[in-house]
Amino acid sequence: MCGKPFGEGSFRDILIGEDPLCESCRSGWIRRRRKFDIEGIPAEGTYLYEEHFSSCLIQFKECCDEALKDVFLFEEKKRLQRKYRGCTICLMPSSAEKEKERGFHHLRLMYACTGLPMLEPFVRLSDTVQKKRTGKERRKMEGEIVLKDGIILPEKILLCDDVITTGATIRGALKAIGKGNHKIRIYSVSLHKSWYL
Repeated sequence: MCGKPFGEGSFRDILIGEDPLCESCRSGWIRRRRKFDIEGIPAEGTYLYEEHFSSCLIQFKECCDEALKDVFLFEEKKRLQRKYRGCTICLMPSSAEKEKERGFHHLRLMYACTGLPMLEPFVRLSDTVQKKRTGKERRKMEGEIVLKDGIILPEKILLCDDVITTGATIRGALKAIGKGNHKIRIYSVSLHKSWYL
């Protein structure tokens, strides 16, 4: 993120060089794990969605900087592998327009490091970009997410996103899944500050 050549960072960066972010960039992120629920389904997030995290996510998603794919779950991947063993990650849908523009599904790249099986079972019926919507408009979009034709969902599902703001996307996915015998959990890399109140 900062563009400094390897070796110009802290002594810790030189000794523990696995983290794709240097100590200076990583320390800007506010790691605040939070457990809560959405529609009665257990959910959790790791980072507060704030300026430093947001700038890295924008660099990855909007500037198509695929090299950043492993920075988001670097500190969490082993824990996620243990906690959600046996689950299949079901990714939240992107706008078809944004995915075409990027040339990749950012969540698929982001969550690949967990090694957990992944599905992209949902379709977003509207191509309106979420950040252009008001909170009220976002809450109304729950009915815009549907299952792809012919998709067969696994028994253990981990619904995954990069940021939960109002929770409308997750609620839309839960509505699309409907009632069944699925064991569902929710994980997002980051959470809007409202989830910490």
